[in-house]
Amino acid sequence: MSTVADMSSDWDWERSSSTEAEAATTASAAITGGDLEQIPVVVWEAANPLEAQVVKGRLESEGIPAMIRGEALGSVYGFTVGSLAQTDVLVPAALAEKATEILNSEVGWVEDDEQEN
Repeated sequence: MSTVADMSSDWDWERSSSTEAEAATTASAAITGGDLEQIPVVVWEAANPLEAQVVKGRLESEGIPAMIRGEALGSVYGFTVGSLAQTDVLVPAALAEKATEILNSEVGWVEDDEQEN
């Protein structure tokens, strides 16, 4: 009858055959959750959740993934003003500059009358 220690020794030999570089890459990805370019950064500080949803929708319409972070207590009690209602819009660090440019750019609205002509 073999013990768990006997079986694990075979597994350790197979595992040790991987290179140290692969192990280091795997370890750093496991610790950070991926590349540093994927860390979410704040690109907009909204006064309330409604404003944050509009900003998030604008970014997502341009192909930039976004998420909203706010105080949970504000959502529970339904605050729409004040510090508990403040909400941040976050995007991956690699796309932060592009997101900021989009949010600071003018939006060209087309009136319904202009579309018909």
